[in-house]
Amino acid sequence: MKVAKFGGSSVADSDQFRKVKAIANSDLDRKVIVVSAAGKSSAEPVKVTDLLIQLEDAKSNGTDCQRIFDHISDRVLKIRDELNLDVNIENDLKEIYSKLDSCSHDYLVSRGEYLTGKLMAAYLGYYFADAKDFMIFDRENFDYQASAKRIKAIMADHEYIVAPGFYGANEDGSIHLMPRGGSDISGSILASLLNASLYENWTDVSGILMADPRIVNHSKKIDVLTYDELQELSYMGIGVFQEEAVRPVRVKQIPTKILNTNHPEDGGTLVVDSAAKKSDNNIITGIAGKKNYTVITIKKYQLNKHIEVLQNVLSVLQKFHISINYVPSGMDSFSFLCRQSEVSNKLEAILLKLRNTCGLDSVEVNRDIALVAAVSLQLSKRPAIAGKILDYLDNSLINVRLVIQEGSDIKVVFGVSNEDYEKTISKIYREAMFRDYKRIPA
Repeated sequence: MKVAKFGGSSVADSDQFRKVKAIANSDLDRKVIVVSAAGKSSAEPVKVTDLLIQLEDAKSNGTDCQRIFDHISDRVLKIRDELNLDVNIENDLKEIYSKLDSCSHDYLVSRGEYLTGKLMAAYLGYYFADAKDFMIFDRENFDYQASAKRIKAIMADHEYIVAPGFYGANEDGSIHLMPRGGSDISGSILASLLNASLYENWTDVSGILMADPRIVNHSKKIDVLTYDELQELSYMGIGVFQEEAVRPVRVKQIPTKILNTNHPEDGGTLVVDSAAKKSDNNIITGIAGKKNYTVITIKKYQLNKHIEVLQNVLSVLQKFHISINYVPSGMDSFSFLCRQSEVSNKLEAILLKLRNTCGLDSVEVNRDIALVAAVSLQLSKRPAIAGKILDYLDNSLINVRLVIQEGSDIKVVFGVSNEDYEKTISKIYREAMFRDYKRIPA
């Protein structure tokens, strides 16, 4: 059995519905279809979910809700009518409108997925399984045991179902909304509950590229990567999945495939457990990064013997509510990486506190730093690769301010100036694609 989740762009209008149907019909193992709310299209610049949030804001502000509600209704009815569906969606719209003054935020914002799911179920001829009937929450925690029992009971009676993503229900039956991007989480959880053979995430991109296509023209698609590699790339800003959306399938070692609804023939990217990934010819799996960091470096003679100094520094940073990454940079020094947006208006106060209370020899600051990560399982097996990339960057006159690589890590991070960010990504991509690494020892 396969679980296939279709994002907002995949269900934005009747033409996209037709593409989903063609995909569903092409593989009868796709027995569970999960849908987001209708998203943006060339004719509709606003997602239905955002329209529902606008509707709630208008209700709260005492302004006219009718125009926004009519827009939502028109979009839903247009899809229904263009597909010639025999489904009385007007009653659902009337019920939503009647509850505007009394319903919860979670109920109202979830209606985009609910309405889209009902339309898709009617179009495919599948059973509509309302998420509130099987995605059960115990306060903020998802109840896997209760949810598994309910969805398996539904599947025992219905071979093919459509389920809306993004929401479930609390034990009292009230709607429980997930974070934005929750439809990905819903699909992943369903794949886990049903022990699916594959979880498919259908979007408007043909998988994951090795590097940002805005920086590297015609960047190569990653055919296969591991969950570990995906996690590192996502953390460094590739923006494919939230960690919550990866974890349920990762725990069960269920492969995930990222595919393009508009171009299913492109094949997409397959994400697998480390043991299932065969070695390939690419020395680097992917490259990602983030701009606008400030690096604070503290120095103290024999700092490695003065743990109390490091504890005091961490305490200062904690009091200023700064999220940090930190890395040893020598026997006598330690560096802290902070997002510039978090630290900019506090930096002088932080530096003053560190210098006056922590007994340091010096404190140095580097602003406008970008972090660029090269990610690959190969890096843990062949650490000399990182040195080769560093040499290449040096030969390209890129000033590398810091390098972070743990001995067993699958990621090496280079800190460069913001102005060298795009150049660094391009150079590492070229290094990974066109250099011969056969002579580098394992």
